[in-house]
Amino acid sequence: MEQISEFAQLVTYYRHERGMSQGQLAHATRLSRTYIYHLETGQRANPSSQVIQNIVRALELTDNERQRLFESYTALTGQFLDQEQIESILLDMGELASLLVHNTSYPAHSLDKLWYVPSLNEAAITLFEVQDYIERNERLHMLDLLFNPQRRRLFHGWENLVRRLVSDFQYHTSRVTHLPEYKTLWRQLRESSEFRRISSSIYQRGRPSPSFVFRMQHSQLGRITLRTATTVFTGVNNYSMVSYLPGDQQTLAIYRMHRWQIS
Repeated sequence: MEQISEFAQLVTYYRHERGMSQGQLAHATRLSRTYIYHLETGQRANPSSQVIQNIVRALELTDNERQRLFESYTALTGQFLDQEQIESILLDMGELASLLVHNTSYPAHSLDKLWYVPSLNEAAITLFEVQDYIERNERLHMLDLLFNPQRRRLFHGWENLVRRLVSDFQYHTSRVTHLPEYKTLWRQLRESSEFRRISSSIYQRGRPSPSFVFRMQHSQLGRITLRTATTVFTGVNNYSMVSYLPGDQQTLAIYRMHRWQIS
């Protein structure tokens, strides 16, 4: 039996270290589970540089781990990888998401792979009245806002809204459920009896639509109708940017008054 290459062994080792199954790695890298199996058993002896980039992102390799993987790849294939070029591709998508958030006139915020909110613009802070979170420098999670008992009454049709968002959350986090931080977050969310009730009755039916309409009550703006627009940044450290657009003429007038859109 032919000896398995160091490259194949390293992929397996780093995957196990991250607590990922072959299926989870396949999902995270947009490859098939069969491809990952063949890669780890040495049946794929000449993977492309794009595959390596996907694996590096998926496993979140450190500099030393990445260097070791690259050297083993060169030993296996005879091909050299430009580490600086790959590192430039593996940029922090969170920085890009934040930049876009703060340079849009609409209320907008970013979401990381676990749906924490790393950045909001001033319009979003005003719209969702989360200034107190900002002042306390609290780490804000999207679902916390909805399941907070004091805030729940602000959303018209709350039940339908949270069902939609919990379903979206489960879909978009399905490939990071192996992460310790996901497991910690899931335990925290399940401390809410309402979250337990709703999450246990959600059944996934494919990729959710990036846009939907909902209504909420603002302490100063009154009743407003909002339509979401989601931009997804694809990669392992997924980030998305969610913008909130006017959903009716009354809300459009409010937006224009606050200059939250280009007239």
